[in-house]
Amino acid sequence: MKKLVLFALVLVFSLTLLAQGKQSSDIDQWLYQQPDADQKTKADTLVKNDLIQINYNKKSAHLALLMSLAVPGLGQYYADKSVLTTYIFPVLELAFIGGIVYYNIQGKDKADAYEKYATGEVISYETQDGTIKTGYRYNRFFQNQVQEILKGINQSDIYDNGYFRLDATDTQHFYEDIGKYPHYVFGWMDWYYRFSADESGDFSDPHWVLDGPTDNPNTHWTGNYPLWGNDTAVIIAPDSPEASAMRQTYIRMRNEAKDKYSISHLFTLAAAFNHLTAGIDAVRVTRNRNRLYISQIPSMNIYANLYNGTVTPMLGMKWQF
Repeated sequence: MKKLVLFALVLVFSLTLLAQGKQSSDIDQWLYQQPDADQKTKADTLVKNDLIQINYNKKSAHLALLMSLAVPGLGQYYADKSVLTTYIFPVLELAFIGGIVYYNIQGKDKADAYEKYATGEVISYETQDGTIKTGYRYNRFFQNQVQEILKGINQSDIYDNGYFRLDATDTQHFYEDIGKYPHYVFGWMDWYYRFSADESGDFSDPHWVLDGPTDNPNTHWTGNYPLWGNDTAVIIAPDSPEASAMRQTYIRMRNEAKDKYSISHLFTLAAAFNHLTAGIDAVRVTRNRNRLYISQIPSMNIYANLYNGTVTPMLGMKWQF
């Protein structure tokens, strides 16, 4: 009886070892066996899908560049909206556009002001004897009347129709010329009534000052003597502040307008630079984003390891950074 029990225990123990051996063999076979065709196809599909996903999520540096060149910050938003420059460049753009608009308006207002000053409002002018004359500060008739006399002094000199070419209408060129060139000073009211009119404001031939004889073609007009007042013997140069206070005020007003337009132009250049800088930065952001994205994709690996003396399948994750 004891032998029968002992035999039964040995048999059970042997079957247990056999079962464990078979299980270990099955695990080893599962770990090291070559995949069949279906399994290989599935693995290739997973790899391809993973690559497609990576390529799909990569951002185009060229597209980001074009987007930020058009609208600063848009390329950064496309590539990685979390970066600070995504919001800095649009704020700068709005500031520059605001500066352009503001100083353009300021320049336009100043331009309207000097145009109105010259030919847009009727004023009163008191002559030496108290006579009141009214009219615009700049008068083409005064200019034409006096320049015809100067052209007639010497028919061979530079003072001809090619020298006096003031526009007949209120163009931008006209408003530039009456302040820029001294030979258009004749049209200013205060010059005309002092140098080409008597004390009551009636027209009179100006007293010209020339640097040579009238028959010499190289003779130039250098100034005028006032026709009345206490300084009739003093030569007044045509481009001096004394020749026309109105002209000097007009020049100052034009300079103020040009200053406003110059500031607007600087804002325009700054906006252009902002577009260029934003485009370059968008490329940088895109490259950084793509590099970090690809390096942070985790990979899953299955490998065999000894655990408690038994070969055991393990699942591991690999993350490069």
